[in-house]
Amino acid sequence: MKKTIALLLAVMMMTSVFASCGSEKETGDGLDYPLVKKPTYMIYYGEINESVIKNAKNYDIAILHPRMGKMTRKQVKEIQSAGTKVLGYIAVGEDLRTAGKTAEELLAEERFTGDGTGPKVDARAEGETSLAAADINGITSPGGSGYASYYLDDNDRDGKPDFNPYFTCAYTNIGDPKWYEVLDNMTFDGEDNVPGIKEILTTDYGRGLGCDGLFLDTVDTCAPNTYTADDDPGRTRFEWTAPGVKDFMARIKQNYPDKLLCQNRGLFFYNHLLEHYRFSPRASVDFLFYESYMLDSNPTQLYNEGFFADNKNSQMPKLAVEASCADGFTVLSLGYAEGPEKYALKETLSGESEKGVSVLRMEIQETEVVAGFSHYITDGSVTMLNDFVKNNRIEEDDYPPIWSSVYNNSTEWPPHEPEPRVGIGAAEPTKGGAVVYWDVALDQTGVTYVLYYSDKPFDFSADPELCEARKMILEPSISEAYAQGQYDAFPYQAEVTGLESGKTYYMVIRAVDKSEAHNREQNTVYQTVIPD
Repeated sequence: MKKTIALLLAVMMMTSVFASCGSEKETGDGLDYPLVKKPTYMIYYGEINESVIKNAKNYDIAILHPRMGKMTRKQVKEIQSAGTKVLGYIAVGEDLRTAGKTAEELLAEERFTGDGTGPKVDARAEGETSLAAADINGITSPGGSGYASYYLDDNDRDGKPDFNPYFTCAYTNIGDPKWYEVLDNMTFDGEDNVPGIKEILTTDYGRGLGCDGLFLDTVDTCAPNTYTADDDPGRTRFEWTAPGVKDFMARIKQNYPDKLLCQNRGLFFYNHLLEHYRFSPRASVDFLFYESYMLDSNPTQLYNEGFFADNKNSQMPKLAVEASCADGFTVLSLGYAEGPEKYALKETLSGESEKGVSVLRMEIQETEVVAGFSHYITDGSVTMLNDFVKNNRIEEDDYPPIWSSVYNNSTEWPPHEPEPRVGIGAAEPTKGGAVVYWDVALDQTGVTYVLYYSDKPFDFSADPELCEARKMILEPSISEAYAQGQYDAFPYQAEVTGLESGKTYYMVIRAVDKSEAHNREQNTVYQTVIPD
């Protein structure tokens, strides 16, 4: 925390007013900077009524649960009339139709036995850890068959589908094409009692809800096997199914090209140090949903300091990189007003108390201002309507971006704050140009990266705005070394062309936020490069 405050104060002192370069576009440098207004959103899992509809119409996005909400097309249409985008909940890594049923009961219904080749298990040879070697369809469990191909049995291989012990639903192989067909065709009013993709997104199938997109839950089924211990009742050993998730989401986008996709967690797909990164569904994802970034649903503690430190110092900078890509996403985060009674978080959220105001505002500061997410707070059951974040969010962005880093040299958990890698990290010559590399900067409205280059050394004292330099807005792409999992690699790279071969160029990269003020930091880190 002390380092964050120190960095913020240092960056505040480096704020640029742009005026010394002229008045062009109020920035004086002639560049067309993008503007971003973060969306507001709400999430609610209870029954939908007039109060819920009225509340939802005040937001840009409303995430609702079609089954628990007993949703109708009329209700969705009314919410959409205010310009609100409605995303309907659907579980993809577990079969909600199986809730409360036993494995024996599943055998009595054809919709659960399918082709009889399941449950499936990992087809990789013992000791093989590469996801690239995995068969996305798996092989029939050594314990037996008789179930649909998309059920999984890696936890005990007893020939019966493995169930989530907390929600009593059978785990599924998200990438199995047969599972996609089931998800697409399920209906609320039929024997499934669970709305499917087609019913949620279209207006001519089942209830024809006509939502604007899907909220994809239970993606964590395909998490790395190491994420849960062998003695954990909720352990999952289904990492081999991860490569199929990318194709699953791409298929939804292909079949419903105008619809939005929000992926709940599955953060391992966006961590370049994990093999899951090579199968990232990022190109199909419009929103990434981040539960429990700080405040979680555990009522015995305010929040877990270790998990929060890991989220902030390790996970968040990596997500900022992914979000800024051309095919990136917007991060929606969710906090829970639970915790010890002395903080009265629920009562504060509902306006009945002031005790928890400082805690909830700190939550907004960490998620919306520092991390740049769009945030919402609710209770553990996700049924508490409120406008606390909307009424307390900080709309003004008065400070320039703060440099951070995806590289964290912590040797213990939880990781400490990463040492910022400011500005340009490296520059490599190409024929008539160069490739520049850099790390991530953070800001509440997002970041644009600008390259300044000159064939003369910079005079940072006489020309702090670098008005004499040539400038270009960089279009960042993921560097090859980062994509391959190199621990200390710079995540971004961009190509610069039109340079003179054999001439020395001086280069600086600065970060500009996407607010109307276009706040810019003024680092003086430079690299030299001589194009081939």
